Amino acid sequence: MSNVRLRRLQADHQNLVEFVRLHPRLRLIQAVGDPPEQYQIEYRIKSLRQVGDDLQEIKSHLVEISLPRNYPRTPPLCRMLTPVFHPNIAPHAICVGDHWSAGEPLKSIVARIGEMLAYQSYNVKSPLNGEAARWVEENLDRLPLDKVSLLVEEVSPDEKSPDDLEPRTPTAIAPPNRTKPSRSVATDDSAEDIIFDEPPVEPQKIRVACATCSTQFRIAVTNMGKKARCSKCQAVFLISDDRVVT
Repeated sequence: MSNVRLRRLQADHQNLVEFVRLHPRLRLIQAVGDPPEQYQIEYRIKSLRQVGDDLQEIKSHLVEISLPRNYPRTPPLCRMLTPVFHPNIAPHAICVGDHWSAGEPLKSIVARIGEMLAYQSYNVKSPLNGEAARWVEENLDRLPLDKVSLLVEEVSPDEKSPDDLEPRTPTAIAPPNRTKPSRSVATDDSAEDIIFDEPPVEPQKIRVACATCSTQFRIAVTNMGKKARCSKCQAVFLISDDRVVT
C-alpha cells in the first residue's frame, strides 16, 4: 500500500469516526482493515421499503461502503445491506453522484447517502429504480420524508430519533403524470474542502449561505476568503461578506 493511500485511509477513518460519534442518527457498526477499507454504517432516518405492492416507512438502514484499490482516484463503492425504495438506490449500488473529486472526504459521501435516504436528494431523470422515480413524481408534496440535517453543527443536542416520531401510513405506488428536472451539480476540483461539520475550533462563528441553493451553514470566521463546497447541492462558492447571513 502506498504512503499516499495509507495517509488518506487513516485520515478518512479518523474523520468518519468523529463525524458518526457526533451525529445522533448515525452508528458505525463495523470497520474492516487497518486502516479500514470497508465500513458498515447504520442510519436512523425515515425512508421507504417496498413490501409487495405496499410501501412501508422504515427508520433504520444499514449501508456498506468499500474503498477500491484505486481510491481516492475512483469513488467509494456503496450498497444497501437492507432494502430501500429510492430512485437512485438499487440492491447492488447507491448512486452517490456522477461527479467525484479525489479531495472529497469520505464523510461527505456518508452525509449524501443520509440525504438520499431522507428523500432530501434524488434524481428522477436517470434512476436506478424507475418505479421509485414514478412514486416521487406523484408524491412531491410529501418530501422530504425526514428533515434531519446531516451537518453535525446543525443537529440540535435534543433532536429526537425517528423512533420517537409517528410513522406515516404506507402509501400505494401510483404512476407519474409529470416530469421533474434533474438537479444540476456544480464542481470545482480546485476548491478547498471547508469542513462545516467538525467540532468548532474557536468560538467565533458566522452564518453563510450557499450561492446556489441558499442552504445556510455556521463556520469559523477564519474561513473567510476561502472556497467551500456545499454539502447539499455540491456547488462551490466563495465565503465572503456578501454570503454572510445576518
